[in-house]
Amino acid sequence: MKHSSYFLAILAALFVTSNAGAGEIEFNISGVNDDSSKLYIQLFNGEKNYQAGNPESATMTKAVAGKATITFNNLPKGDYALRFFHDQNNNGKLETNLFGMPVEGYGFSNNAKPNFGPVSYSEIKFMLSDENSKVINESSVIY
Repeated sequence: MKHSSYFLAILAALFVTSNAGAGEIEFNISGVNDDSSKLYIQLFNGEKNYQAGNPESATMTKAVAGKATITFNNLPKGDYALRFFHDQNNNGKLETNLFGMPVEGYGFSNNAKPNFGPVSYSEIKFMLSDENSKVINESSVIY
């Protein structure tokens, strides 16, 4: 009997430890103009990963006219940033013009908007912490 109590105590401690610091990010995208395409969303953990194009998580969801909500769960605490694009022609790529400017909808966390160049990491980053274990972030599609 002692062994089973000991085993249960260890199992409970492992469960608590494995979920310690786990957080959730809810990302709301407004201004989606149609529902016949897809949204591609990337979540980055830290500036180094963002600059390298190495997402912590990436997902795709059906576009819904109006507002879309995407949730990322069981994330370690740290700095995060999100970017997305609205694949309006359903080819799986963000289309750009001759000058490299997107011709399909796109956006970033914190509703950051580019100003004659790409947005900086400092404009799009936010913190997931022990005190802030669920973050709700919002953005509007830039067309």
